[in-house]
Amino acid sequence: MQLDKIKIIAFDEIDSTNDYLINNYQKLQSYTIVKTNFQTKGRGQFKRGWFSNKGENLLFSILLKDILIKQIDLIKNIVKESLIKLLEQYNIKGIFKEPNDILVNSKKILGILIETKTKNHEEFDYIVIGIGININQKEFNDLNATSFYNITNYKHNNNEILQEFIKIFCNKLRQL
Repeated sequence: MQLDKIKIIAFDEIDSTNDYLINNYQKLQSYTIVKTNFQTKGRGQFKRGWFSNKGENLLFSILLKDILIKQIDLIKNIVKESLIKLLEQYNIKGIFKEPNDILVNSKKILGILIETKTKNHEEFDYIVIGIGININQKEFNDLNATSFYNITNYKHNNNEILQEFIKIFCNKLRQL
């Protein structure tokens, strides 16, 4: 996968980056990324809400099209490995917790939501991979969560982290 095939659509606010890609996948190219500063209807697995302070975290989704159904486990592993490697680039040791979280010191630093639509018995119409990474949020109320900032005591640039993720992800996608 080459970086020049990635198209990024940015919103200041949107209901859900996953929903945007699901509702528009037919007119978008594969490897389109939608990112936002704030989601009004962000969600995690089992339609649980995903809440984030505006502009403090990295919220994005990736559209993959025409992927073979038999490759879904490989895709999941590529996403998981890319995110673990991303954390390592910032000297953060993350551990994947089934089904879709990465934890640091038993606290959630990011969540993954993968949604699919099948085209036929061999291929997906789309795979949408939603990712929410706690970057600069300091407080999480009653949630057992942490952020890059809480771990490093340093404010990070969401766009730089996204670009770093894209590089890692594209490199790993060459396995397909």
